[in-house]
This record gives sequence, C-alpha cells and structure tokens, in this order.
Amino acid sequence: MHNAFAHQLLKLRTEQQLSQTDIANLLFVSRQAVSKWENGDTEPNLDNLIALARILNVNLENLITGSSNPNSLLLTLSHVSKSFSKPVLKDVNLTVHSHERIALLGANGAGKTTLIQIIIGLINPDKGTVKFDLDPKKSLNIMPQENVLIPDITVLEQIKLVSLINKVYNEENIQNLLAKFSLIDQSNQLIQKLSGGQKRRLSLLISSLRPAKLSILDEPTVGMDLDSIDFFWKLLNSRNESTIVVTHDFNQIDRYFSRVLLLKDGKIFRDVSTKSIHNHNQSIAQWYRINNEEG
Repeated sequence: MHNAFAHQLLKLRTEQQLSQTDIANLLFVSRQAVSKWENGDTEPNLDNLIALARILNVNLENLITGSSNPNSLLLTLSHVSKSFSKPVLKDVNLTVHSHERIALLGANGAGKTTLIQIIIGLINPDKGTVKFDLDPKKSLNIMPQENVLIPDITVLEQIKLVSLINKVYNEENIQNLLAKFSLIDQSNQLIQKLSGGQKRRLSLLISSLRPAKLSILDEPTVGMDLDSIDFFWKLLNSRNESTIVVTHDFNQIDRYFSRVLLLKDGKIFRDVSTKSIHNHNQSIAQWYRINNEEG
C-alpha cells in the first residue's frame, strides 16, 4: 500500500489545506511520523488509519488505494420547483454522494431553508422529485434552523424521548454526550430556562444521537457563543458522514467543506469544489461575495 497511500495522503491533505503539523496534532503523533507516512517510509497503525480517514472525510479504501465506491450516491433532486406567493425554487437539480461536505450558501430569502424542508419531507415540491439512496429513518440526521424542543420538559427528558423514538436509547451514551456538549449541569433544567446557545447545543446533541450517512444542518451556529461555535466545527470535522450545512459562518468553512453550492434566483447558481476556489487564490467568503453579486 506504500506508494498509493503516501500519494493519497499528500493529495487529500493538500486539498483540505492541512499541514503535516495539523494532521500530527489531530492524531497526537509527531510531525515526523506524518512525514514518514507521506514518504512511504512507514505506515500508520489501524487506529491512525481510521482516524485519518475520518479527518480527511474519505472511506478507508479511498485513503489506502485512492479508489472510491461507485455506489456512493445518497441523494438526488431532479427538477425541483416550489412557489408560495411567488416562485422560490426553479428547477433545482442536485446529487449528493458519500463523504461529501457541502456548504449551501445564498442570500436571505434565496430559498435555502425551503430547499432543506423539501429534502427532509416537511413540505412537498410543486414539481420534481427527491430520491434517497439510503433509509432516511435510519441514516439521516437533521438539525433545523429553529430548535424543535419541548419547552416544559427537562434537557434529559428531551434527549431520552428522542433516543427512544429513534431506538438508540443508551444511558451511558446519553451521559457521555451531555458531558461532551457541556450540558451536564443543565440535564435536569427545563428547556425553557436554557440560554439560546444552550438550546442550539442541545439541538446539535440531538442530531448526534445516532450514526448517519447524511446529516443536514440549517444555520447550526446561529445563537451559539464562540466556544460553542469552535466545538461545533471540531465535532463536524470528527464525523465521517456526508453533510449539507446552510451557513453564513465564513470563519472556518474553508477548512471544512469540500464542495460549495450557491443558491440564487431559485436555482443552483454555482456548484464548485472548494479546491477550485482555493486554486484561484480565493477564500470561500471572497468567492461568495463575487458570485452572489453577478447577474
């Protein structure tokens, strides 16, 4: 595996703008160890291989050999349109594959939340189809823009309720998640008493209760404090599923996303890889400002 793995590690690390030191810090190994992997001098152990695949957002086969699974299609939107008092979405076409990290960008009112609601089945399109190549009941996690929480029950009760509905109840896992999301002290507090940031962290926790192939998050960092925002991006970076994230948080998205969609005038106006944006010496924020003003 030496040559293929070494080449693929360097390629993926460069595409995601990660230095050898970044990789070393994430894996708790020395920079020299990462350098030896890329030179083909040594190989990482299995635990480090699994962690590398997660960090680089690919499956193990892709990391080791450079090959990808041809059956990785997760979601297809075909000619989706939706109008309310006026047209909001016009002939939207989109495919999502395994291990993609997609930023869905657009101005307020561009139709991003409407598109998400159609994908997850909250509203029906006027025209077009939404097809999942996964079981949404088992493999789709959602964090909506508005917190879907019951105000007059406790944090712990809400988590237990959702866990039971999704058939993933595990007391030890719940306690671990409460600690991970810094909500231990609030576990017996009524949800209506939480701060806005605490409610967003609880919504994020709920969206993390089960493993998924695809997670959809609509403006997840709105209302979060800076520590929670940092925690959110680190959490997403540790996951191995595909993600679609509606966001206006441009501070860290260059390091996280592999693909950027710009929704404008009711259509997918641009669909580009993060790599192509960076190859033009642009940040995603710069690219967004330029393209959102065109036409």
